[in-house]
Amino acid sequence: MADDNTGTIETTGNLLFYKNPEPLNVDKHGDLGITPDTKNPFGFAKNTQLVPVTVSEFAAATLCYPIIFAGADRTPAVVMGLQKDHNAFIDADGLMPDGVYMPGFLRRYPFVPATNNGDQENLMVCIDRSASSVTTKPEQPFFVDGKPSEFTNRAIEFISNYEIETKGTRNFVKVMTDLDLFDTQDVTIPQASEDGKSIVQQKIGEFVGISQDKLNLLSAEKVAELRDNGGLMAIYAQMISQANWQRLVSQEMKNPASGDTIGKTEGKA
Repeated sequence: MADDNTGTIETTGNLLFYKNPEPLNVDKHGDLGITPDTKNPFGFAKNTQLVPVTVSEFAAATLCYPIIFAGADRTPAVVMGLQKDHNAFIDADGLMPDGVYMPGFLRRYPFVPATNNGDQENLMVCIDRSASSVTTKPEQPFFVDGKPSEFTNRAIEFISNYEIETKGTRNFVKVMTDLDLFDTQDVTIPQASEDGKSIVQQKIGEFVGISQDKLNLLSAEKVAELRDNGGLMAIYAQMISQANWQRLVSQEMKNPASGDTIGKTEGKA
């Protein structure tokens, strides 16, 4: 999976912060490896507002972030900022708050899967050669004696498992689409009225989510099917995650973007 890369290499999924992905190869990267960037560990994602998540991550992610479905493909993603190109959970030192769930999409960096000639069954691993953690004096070498190191093999295993979860997530999205459960929803937060005598809901954006009303219209048999295959749990996790918009607003105030004003949430259909 890390050697003998030929043909047309195509990275899979959304690259976001990957700037210079290269197929991991012993001839080209034999003297390279990873030394953690302790000075700015997550700085690579500081301009990333939406981070993809798999359905298996919903339960953990819903404790920290709103989960939405972004773009034409309805890719599940956690919202980590209210402004485009800003991640409110990553501070100026590239750090994330303690106790906040870190999506697998971030944890896998600087590794990323790729296919050879579009063959989805022939996955290989690439690295972002521009990553600050990729060095010529690594704590964790990519190769030892010309073979993938234990560290690299663990990364390959993580990438392989993540791709399996990604396929399951695409299937979940297809089921939600086939059942017509998606709709566009408003993001609102409580705010004092102009006269200061009451609390009103202020709209700050909109997103695509799963509709409770549409779910209620499903037959008992279809709901039971979703329950048995785990889909119902994921649906309710996504719905519950909407309680995190206020938390996100608070995080944005702690770590605002330059010239930040609360505004439109990206990811609208």
